[in-house]
Amino acid sequence: MKTIRSNKFAILIVLTITMLNVNAQISIDKNDMPSPDNIFHLSTGINLDIIDYEETGENHIWDFSQLVPISQRVDTFVSQLNAPLFYLLFYGLSSNLAKKENINIPIPEFPISSAYTFFNNTNSYYGEVGDAVMLYGLPIPLKYNSPDILYQFPMEYGNTNNSYAEFGLGLENYGYLGKQISRNNTVDGWGKLTTPYGTFDALRLVSEVIEFDSIYIDSLNIGLPINRVYTEYSWLGKGMGVPLLKITSSFGGAIVTYLDSARIVPSSVDNNKLTTMNIVVYPNPASQIINFEIEHFSSSEIKLEIYNLSGQFVCGDTYYCNPSETCNKQINLSKFVLNKGNYNLRFTIDNKQFSKRIILY
Repeated sequence: MKTIRSNKFAILIVLTITMLNVNAQISIDKNDMPSPDNIFHLSTGINLDIIDYEETGENHIWDFSQLVPISQRVDTFVSQLNAPLFYLLFYGLSSNLAKKENINIPIPEFPISSAYTFFNNTNSYYGEVGDAVMLYGLPIPLKYNSPDILYQFPMEYGNTNNSYAEFGLGLENYGYLGKQISRNNTVDGWGKLTTPYGTFDALRLVSEVIEFDSIYIDSLNIGLPINRVYTEYSWLGKGMGVPLLKITSSFGGAIVTYLDSARIVPSSVDNNKLTTMNIVVYPNPASQIINFEIEHFSSSEIKLEIYNLSGQFVCGDTYYCNPSETCNKQINLSKFVLNKGNYNLRFTIDNKQFSKRIILY
């Protein structure tokens, strides 16, 4: 009789432990971050208006399966040692990971290239160390005085942390670039996350961010201060490298990206075509007037649509240009009464679609 009771008791313990493991929260550490040679496909999704993304808690279920991808980008990580050689002078000892960036600043005075963001992945944190670009062939480091700590390890439910980072760089005969960023992180939920990519155990991190960017151009005698306040909601999983889902919410709307498989998205930027069809939108950031220039197109009709970051159509128009010449058009956005914030410009040219993002201030 005692043996039977002991066996029943042992079975009960095993079943209890098994159930606890099924519903247990995960812990995120440095091994769950990106590694050199990792390549991630990240889709931008819409259809967020039917989902309450602020809901959270313990053993929570987040269902984002109804997101619809409208574009996709590819993030490629490399060792910091594989970045351009000159960058190692600034980041060789302070970082162990780099990501290639596609930065487009449509200002003739700042023709940048070879852009990289540098990270440091340690046992205690994963943080952004800074950026580096080439300006007229010269390496320009945009290095923070201390890392912008994105994640603190071990990351577990209920954890909080904060960080502050800044840089300022004067460029003789060109101008000034500066940035300040304050971040407050809280892990406020754990449970199951479902996206169009699959279902995963996840921790949710909420980051309240205050960011101030400053650009001053000597030749134009003009400064562009940009003050941004936004909230980042990030869902992280074991061994996934980048957030399974990330929502950046501000007064201008919400941007949704999620880890995905490689997709062919009809409305995304055709990167191969874009290398021959040059589209420039300036100034960016802008107040009320924006200009666009387009080269190497064959159709005389150019359709422009403007969307907010929730994927809602705001306004648009059709323009006609001579394909043998550069198309130059100026748009006065004041008549549309647009709020300050981020917007996507979608150009339809030669039966293909191309995207540009602008900031209105």
